[in-house]
Amino acid sequence: MSNLTKLILKEWLRFFLGSSLVLLMVLSLGHVLNSLLKDSADFKTIYETLILELPSFLIKIFPVSCLIASLFSINKLKNRNELTAIFASGFSRLKFIFTIGSIGAIVGVLLFFINAYLVPYTKHHQESLKNISSTDTGNAAAKKTSVSINALNSGKIWFKGQDYFFSYSSFDRKTNTLYNLTLYFYGPNFKFSEQISASYASFRHDDTWLLHRTFHYTNLDNKTFPTVQYLDILPLRIHETVNDFRQINADIATLNIWKLYDYIGVLKTNGINYSEYYVTFLDKFSSAFTCLVLSILASIALFNPNRRNSSFGKNIAFVLTFTFVYWFIYSYFLTLGQTSRIPAIVATFGVPSIFVLYLAGYFIYHRKLR
Repeated sequence: MSNLTKLILKEWLRFFLGSSLVLLMVLSLGHVLNSLLKDSADFKTIYETLILELPSFLIKIFPVSCLIASLFSINKLKNRNELTAIFASGFSRLKFIFTIGSIGAIVGVLLFFINAYLVPYTKHHQESLKNISSTDTGNAAAKKTSVSINALNSGKIWFKGQDYFFSYSSFDRKTNTLYNLTLYFYGPNFKFSEQISASYASFRHDDTWLLHRTFHYTNLDNKTFPTVQYLDILPLRIHETVNDFRQINADIATLNIWKLYDYIGVLKTNGINYSEYYVTFLDKFSSAFTCLVLSILASIALFNPNRRNSSFGKNIAFVLTFTFVYWFIYSYFLTLGQTSRIPAIVATFGVPSIFVLYLAGYFIYHRKLR
């Protein structure tokens, strides 16, 4: 690694770490103030939730920090006339862009692993804290048997009820329908006594579900041969409500990237709209890709290396405006994708693709990367 490359990376990392710290402090302060205004938690709980929320903050911070690092590091090199000297020494603009693009790509890979594994892990613990808090405050709903999910490689979601184990492949929130469900009942001595398997179950009323195309196995805890009965429709009352299954759907966000991909495959098989989860899946890749794109976006300043063309005040105004506009537009696109108004690929990669097209046109116009 040459001394010029080390200089560029040093300045870039300095601004990246500084901007990330400032933005992290701003979001953390907003989180603390919001929690205090709610007046629903003590300082210990606020601190714990803040720590668990930090990885989610980094998802918003890293792409913008990459832009800030490239913009201000180039601006600093301009003001000290080092940028002109760098190019005069034979260090091409292409090599400069490759350098900051490489470090931007490394940040993107780091962000991908944070988004794919660390964020689901922290969200899982956040839900646990909410359940504990609800139990401490006497919430009757929270005192029910807690529902813990685990999407296995087969795509099944399992949880434990009061006297049974329950598994199903997916839940359609629009029609309140469970697919590929199986219940395993056990008695007071914890012996497996009964099993019910159904193709799907539709919610009727008063916690009653209609199971369709059902196999009912009984006498499983006796020494006699089990009894098997096939029923087209079987009414069944269970302790879990529709809201419980909707909450489980919300808990899908706690799955890591590959388990989430398996669950999306199950939804495809059952013909259920999977846009919401597919957007979440693709967002983990697009956020990382955006770090690379925004790192290079600020490199358009390389075509005006004269320090007279740079202004610290203009850069600050641009960064503040761009940050809020970027967060708003990107969040809006994600919402459109999750509600199936636009394709998931457009919702996640639409905004960074606009930047890529702009960069391609700008570089082709100047013809100075050669």
